[in-house]
Amino acid sequence: MKKIILPSQKVGITEAGDPVFNLDIFDNLYRANIIITKNLTDSMIERLVKNSRSVILHMTCTGHGGTMLEPNVPAPEVTRMQMQKLLDAGFPASHVVLRIDPILPTVSGRKTAYYVAALFAGLGITRLRYSILDMYPHVKARLSKQDMPVPYTTFHASYAARKATWEGIAAVGARYGYTVEACGEPDLPPTPCLSQKDIDILGLRDKIFLESSAGQRKTCGCPANKSELIRKGRPHRCEHKCVYCFWKDKEETEAAPSNGM
Repeated sequence: MKKIILPSQKVGITEAGDPVFNLDIFDNLYRANIIITKNLTDSMIERLVKNSRSVILHMTCTGHGGTMLEPNVPAPEVTRMQMQKLLDAGFPASHVVLRIDPILPTVSGRKTAYYVAALFAGLGITRLRYSILDMYPHVKARLSKQDMPVPYTTFHASYAARKATWEGIAAVGARYGYTVEACGEPDLPPTPCLSQKDIDILGLRDKIFLESSAGQRKTCGCPANKSELIRKGRPHRCEHKCVYCFWKDKEETEAAPSNGM
């Protein structure tokens, strides 16, 4: 039976889309919120600063912004510039997680991830969160449709590729002073998107108590306290149109409606 979470114990999160396209969510935040975005616009910065006491920001920057993989996402250098603007406006670096999610586990893909980590070093951000590309059937279809190589046909990359990625990210994290967190990766203890660390950073240790599993992926580890902030119909791929997105476009859902993969 699904755990009933009281409103006072809920923690907002944006997993059903990018809040840059849904800025009205900032009118209905909880006491604690995980905001995940790839696009730190000036309007987003304004709202984040206004709500900084209740927000942990996951700034997703894979290094592929503006490429065929992420056609409508800002380039990493632009994102870094906007992050500096956010911090200069008073948003605490302790409330920021640099999210390299996903990493393409190839030699060039890893180099891109390392570049992102180096690019954001020195800003005072100490948490680096990453995942490795999951090869959903509809992602394979998108890659093929755009004449892009499918790096592997299995859902997860090979153990060797994942191990090389883990080791590389750990080394880069140590070099630049990041605490590295894996997001839902097999063979590694996960750090949930929402963890006790976030509650402590927001100063809510004695006010919000994390409950049992949210019942998502086996390797997720997130608690049941998560409450989606973007509630506009069925989740779908947002305007960023990232090729690897696990959310489907309407036509993809109609073509394969059964299992969400």
